[in-house]
Amino acid sequence: MNRIKQSKLKSLIKAQSKGMEDSDRTEEAASEASRTEEGTVVKILPMDDENATMNNDEFEREAVKCFRYFVFALMLAATITAGITSWFFLDREEMHSFDQEISQDRTSDLVAESSSLSSTITALAINSETNWPFFTDPNYPTIVANFMAATGVSLVGLAPLINNKEDLQKWANYSQANQEWIPESLLLEQQPDPSNYTQIYPNVFRNSAGERIPEEGDGPFAPLWQMLQAPRDGKIVNFNMLSDSHYKEIFESLWEEKTGALSDRLGPNNAGLLENADDLVKGYVYASPVSIFIAPVFKDATKQELVATLTSGLNWTPLFALPSDEHMPPVDVVIDDGCANEFTFRVTGSLSEFVGFGSLHDPTYEEHERSFAFSPSLRTYHVGGKGCSYQVRVFPTKSFCDTYHTSYPASMAGVITGVFILVGIILYMYDAAVHMRQSKILAVASRSEKILSVLYPKTIRDRLFGIEEDQTVQREEQKSSQGASAIRRFNEDLLKKANKYQLKSFMKSTPSFHPHETDFLDTKPIADLFLHATVLFADISGFTAWSSVREPTQVFTLLESVYRTFDIAAKRRNVFKVETVGDCYVAVTGLPEPTKAHATIMASFARACVEKFEDLVGSLETTLGPDTGDLGIRVGMHSGPVTAGVLRGEKARFQLFGDTVNTASRIESSGERNRIHLSQETADLLAAAGKSHWLSSREQLVTAKGKGKLQTYWLLTKQEEASINITSHAVDSAFTDDEASQSGSGIFLNSPSVNSEFSLDLGTSTLEDIEKSLPSRTRRLCQWNVDVLTRLLKQIVAHRLASDLGNKDWESDLSRREKEIRRHISVLDEVVEIIPLPGFDQSVYKGQQAHERIELSEAVIEQIRLYVACIAAMYKDNPFHNFEHASHVMMSVSKLLSRIIAADDVLNADQNAASSDDLLGWSIHDHTYGITSDPMTQFTVILAAMVHDVDHSGVSNNQLINEGSKLADLFNNKSVAEQNSTVLAWDILMHPRFQDFRRTIYAAPYELDRFRQLMTNTVLATDIMDKELQALRRNRWDAAFNTNVPLAARSEEGTKDMVNRKATIVIEHLIQASDVAHTMQHWHIYCKWNERLFQEMAVAYKAGRLPFNPAEKWYEGEIGFLDNYVIPLAKKLKDCGVFGVASDEYLNYAMENRREWEDKGRDFVATLTERHLGIF
Repeated sequence: MNRIKQSKLKSLIKAQSKGMEDSDRTEEAASEASRTEEGTVVKILPMDDENATMNNDEFEREAVKCFRYFVFALMLAATITAGITSWFFLDREEMHSFDQEISQDRTSDLVAESSSLSSTITALAINSETNWPFFTDPNYPTIVANFMAATGVSLVGLAPLINNKEDLQKWANYSQANQEWIPESLLLEQQPDPSNYTQIYPNVFRNSAGERIPEEGDGPFAPLWQMLQAPRDGKIVNFNMLSDSHYKEIFESLWEEKTGALSDRLGPNNAGLLENADDLVKGYVYASPVSIFIAPVFKDATKQELVATLTSGLNWTPLFALPSDEHMPPVDVVIDDGCANEFTFRVTGSLSEFVGFGSLHDPTYEEHERSFAFSPSLRTYHVGGKGCSYQVRVFPTKSFCDTYHTSYPASMAGVITGVFILVGIILYMYDAAVHMRQSKILAVASRSEKILSVLYPKTIRDRLFGIEEDQTVQREEQKSSQGASAIRRFNEDLLKKANKYQLKSFMKSTPSFHPHETDFLDTKPIADLFLHATVLFADISGFTAWSSVREPTQVFTLLESVYRTFDIAAKRRNVFKVETVGDCYVAVTGLPEPTKAHATIMASFARACVEKFEDLVGSLETTLGPDTGDLGIRVGMHSGPVTAGVLRGEKARFQLFGDTVNTASRIESSGERNRIHLSQETADLLAAAGKSHWLSSREQLVTAKGKGKLQTYWLLTKQEEASINITSHAVDSAFTDDEASQSGSGIFLNSPSVNSEFSLDLGTSTLEDIEKSLPSRTRRLCQWNVDVLTRLLKQIVAHRLASDLGNKDWESDLSRREKEIRRHISVLDEVVEIIPLPGFDQSVYKGQQAHERIELSEAVIEQIRLYVACIAAMYKDNPFHNFEHASHVMMSVSKLLSRIIAADDVLNADQNAASSDDLLGWSIHDHTYGITSDPMTQFTVILAAMVHDVDHSGVSNNQLINEGSKLADLFNNKSVAEQNSTVLAWDILMHPRFQDFRRTIYAAPYELDRFRQLMTNTVLATDIMDKELQALRRNRWDAAFNTNVPLAARSEEGTKDMVNRKATIVIEHLIQASDVAHTMQHWHIYCKWNERLFQEMAVAYKAGRLPFNPAEKWYEGEIGFLDNYVIPLAKKLKDCGVFGVASDEYLNYAMENRREWEDKGRDFVATLTERHLGIF
């Protein structure tokens, strides 16, 4: 009877499904019946409740209708607003591009190029091993010619400083003996008859009444020496530039500021500078506005001791030619020095013409004046008069105004308005179509519900519709009015639950089973015996160690990717997936549909799994980080009878039982990575099926628990089958654990970090050239590094967009500041006690968009790839201090930062924080000392982790100091490797090819300074062997976190400084813990990196760069390192209070590794000694 009813029910449902096919909803009629015509979710209630919900449904329909009208009105208002706004914006935009182009800093290139020329002369003087002022460079015409071509200046002269009588007397002899630079320069300039020139005056002189007067005394004196163009008449050589009062004013400004200075316009007021010039030069100067620019030359780059000046002639006329090639209507540019001196230019696109002295613009357009400072980057004393400051005033002409008042804004406003209207029409048509379709679906669902209400009671009807509510919901509905309002209140409560509790609710929900119900025991279980089946176990080798250093999301990404690949292969071959337990995949063939080829099918599936797994983990290394490509898979198979069925109860599922399953598990566990292990029974079936060429007998017998010794076989993969002469994949290990061969052996030591034959040249090398020089493994690591940096860089951009930084153009200030920083050689001097982090900005916190929505330009992405590749190429081929180690440190930093950012601990500690987004933002900011609120900090710490060991030589700082290396001398025997890495990484970043990358990291000078401070503090924190630095760090820790220190001693500074001090300490400990993260991770990872460090020291020992045999004290030294540094560091991570469960994880691993090392360390050291030192 029940079957007849079910048959009728299926026929009725099929008829209703056919009606729904006409509306493209063939399989979702029952579920879609729970949606009203407006899309509001309701539940199908019993017939008795329909009258109770009718009025409420009518109210909802009216509410949706009113909302629809409101949306249309809003679209109309948006259309009108968009049209007006676009017209206003475009009308103003027509002048905006011109304002930006005309207001550019006209001397930034001059200042930058002069600084570069000065640095070049300084370097040449140092290399020539001569002392100032007695320096003459034969290449002076060549380097100065490049400077003149880049800046457009005229005569450039070098004037060394003489500061005492002795040098003044020596100079007379020196200048006479070395005046050959004049004919040599004339020859290089390709001047005719270079030997025909007038001898120079023998002494430094000044002009008085047209006569040369030799200078006397202690000075200072600045004799004009080398010049371009070289003079045929040598009377200007040795002229004391400081004898002119105006030049002396400029020199005094230059002496104080240590940067370039500009004179007022050359003319009658400063005729002394022109007294020795010929008539042609004087005519040129008096006919057009010309000034002189003086740049300092220093003895060296660090002390900035002034030893000479560079003097250049600057013509004002070409400065205002616009760089754009487009035709631009003329404008009048008036230069006003603020002291009643003016001159005017007529600028027409890229052409600039001197009009005359005075303000000669058209007074008709006085009201359209644009005014701005001439040169913000030239911050020196202006010589034109005290209080004088050059201003640029721009006035349009008639043709300019006629050109820029067009109908374009009105036309574009019309187009935008039309687009908005079209979108509104499309939305209206779409809404009407959805309304009609939902009406049809509602009618079908209503008929289905009426039919089922006659045939089945409510409980059965709800199950057919897929509506299963737990007892809690039913009680809530019974207590309520049993209307749609109760359901809405319940749904609203559910939406307020946090994601974490939603996961728990899902895991606890068992709608089909309740502990007090035992009715299912009265029915017969669904189970059967299958006599011919093959069971497969596939386990990921090395997974435990790999997952111990990954985020949960990364672990699940790997498992989901692997299992999905296996599932696809299983579906194609009709292999039945039983379950996954952790990293073990269980499958069976021969059921539920029996087949004689079950062993052959499973063998084909196993071969496909091994091959696809190797490809998959290699590709995932770019997203899941280092060591992913080293994971392996171990497969075991056994054939025989199995009992299979559905084990009912809570979380009911399909299960296999029997000896065949246990044996398959034993076969898998005794196998080897990346190989397929078979039992005798499975091998016999494959041989009988004609697949004996797939088999290879295992040489040694396998001991299985409960089975004794077994003869087993290897199932050859396609690659193994093609090359029968294979070797065992097993690697000798000092440990019995099956994963030790993957994590603790020397197989990782055969992949060099970089190609040592490749020479990095950013001037000529392309990204493809650099990447080709890197091994494939390093290229994958580079891609992972790029992904991490790109994600954090997007967060910086999102944070900056939400901040109100104004529209100021900081380019010139950034360029100047970058050049100042590059002069700093001693990075250690930049390390500070407290790094100031920005405070909490509620508007930024609420207005910041998700970083996933930020799109970086292709140029920025390309430059990130190039920078990471350059860094990877600069790492040396060391066993330990290599690019893979840097990536491992970077991964640990990323993990710890993600634990800082997690809000769970904050919510648990502060219940009020969950009640408001504002309170939550404040709480997270305070809890993490501001680190989570500043993407710049997170990005810089990650970047510092990547570069912290760049160019590491494979020996300690003490060894470099003892060897007297140049690096040790350069960095004053302090943190040699760390300072060197910082300088090299920074110099690469400052290369012109990374301009867009840099400007995305920082957009203003204060961001640049904070970025630099974070970089230096973070990298220098990795020097853990310097006792002085260790003492300073301990003092900082005590001042911030040590509760044993009296409160008064810890409260002398303000609250903000105290918070920043704690943030600085957290950052330092984060990078320090990550640098030795292998000691606080899984035992196999610890062994892997411990062996690499041992090998690196063994290499140094063999090369005579290590004064002791590392094997002698390795065991004791490791215990001391764990006890005195690693475990206290892990405890400090916990005491910081910001790392959550990560601090417990690191501490537990450190303690466990300490116990493991005490038990197994001596045997491990013996293995390392034999492997890497041998009989040495």
